[in-house]
Amino acid sequence: MARNISKYARYGVTFVWVVFGGWLAVATAGEVRHAWYVVPTPPEITKDVTVRHVKDDEGRAATFRIMLFSDEFRWRINSFDAVEAEGGKRPQFTEEMKAVLNSASEIITVGASSEEIPPGISFPQGRAAEEKRAARRAEKIAVWIREALNRPIPVRKLNVGHHAPTGADDTSDQRRVVIILVLDHDEDTNIDQSLRSAMASQSVRAPIFEALLTKYSLGGGSKFTWVP
Repeated sequence: MARNISKYARYGVTFVWVVFGGWLAVATAGEVRHAWYVVPTPPEITKDVTVRHVKDDEGRAATFRIMLFSDEFRWRINSFDAVEAEGGKRPQFTEEMKAVLNSASEIITVGASSEEIPPGISFPQGRAAEEKRAARRAEKIAVWIREALNRPIPVRKLNVGHHAPTGADDTSDQRRVVIILVLDHDEDTNIDQSLRSAMASQSVRAPIFEALLTKYSLGGGSKFTWVP
């Protein structure tokens, strides 16, 4: 009788370990899937770069997904009426775009202004006005982004300011629309430092990053300018 109890006890222990091992395998697979899975690029986006584990000055890391909107969507989101005017028509994000936005732990909207300055004012005055316009653009895009979210996600607003004069006739490329997803980060990561490193390291793959860091009035300092 004692032998039978001992045998059943051994089977019971084995069963527990099998169940536990199966649970562990499922949990581990889920963690691995979370680690590598990225929501596919939506149709609004023409350049999509993920930069993983970029460290700040203290060695804490963050992973970013930096996304450049297509020309077609840029024209809709960057038109004066849509971005600046009260009651302007809002851009409609696809379900794919909403899925991407909702995959982030944080979202950063980037506001930029072209080199154009209204006639009749000095360059310093014009630049200051355009930097304010860039801040408003970051804020307006942030409002639209928040409306597409189905859960609370922090949204930061980055103002890169006014594009340096080039004398170009067509300045539409200077008003590119960029959003940045923070996919994950260590606790207390300095997002400013980590993001700057991420953009600098990927400037060959995506020249827009170098432009944001070197061609705009507020992009090239030691720290980024964030809209309150």
